[in-house]
Amino acid sequence: MAVITISRQYGTGGIAIAQKISEKLGYSFMYIDELVAACRERGLDIDLERIEGRPPKLVDRLFGLNRAKVSETIREVMEEAARAGNVVIGGWGGQILLKDCPDVFHLRIVGSDESRTRHIMSSAGVPRVQAEEIVETTDRNQSLFSNYFFKADFSDPKLYHAVINIDRTSPEEICDIVPLMLGEMRTPSLQSD
Repeated sequence: MAVITISRQYGTGGIAIAQKISEKLGYSFMYIDELVAACRERGLDIDLERIEGRPPKLVDRLFGLNRAKVSETIREVMEEAARAGNVVIGGWGGQILLKDCPDVFHLRIVGSDESRTRHIMSSAGVPRVQAEEIVETTDRNQSLFSNYFFKADFSDPKLYHAVINIDRTSPEEICDIVPLMLGEMRTPSLQSD
């Protein structure tokens, strides 16, 4: 497996986990900064951080984006990264855009509303009510965003090789498990059924 895509629910710490996995494997890490730079090289000057997870109508009003061009440019960037190999891609529909590419492992990190609320309270220093609103709003907006840009529902478990729940698995355990999963996927089955 030369490529890992990691999708996450907001508030799971998924991007930090993705970075740790890339470090553990010695892979490069691609997220917003790297995507923006690569999109600019292709003539698409876009502030991905400002549109990530935003409702489509707001994105259109604020940025007047051509969603087909955005999706196609991000696909080109991710496919190039996949060809280079040994990369962890955080978010941005990699599980959709690279679904037919060989040697790509798709992971989703999820968590209960309660655990994500606690994580947001701790990491952002906001009160519980605000953290609960953030969880609710980001879940709704991520669904709208994924349907708008990728015509898919990121929460669909069938898009992934594995879905890991942070309520049951610590970030450290996830960082240990993923390389083991990759090793198992690389090893041909010894059984012939």
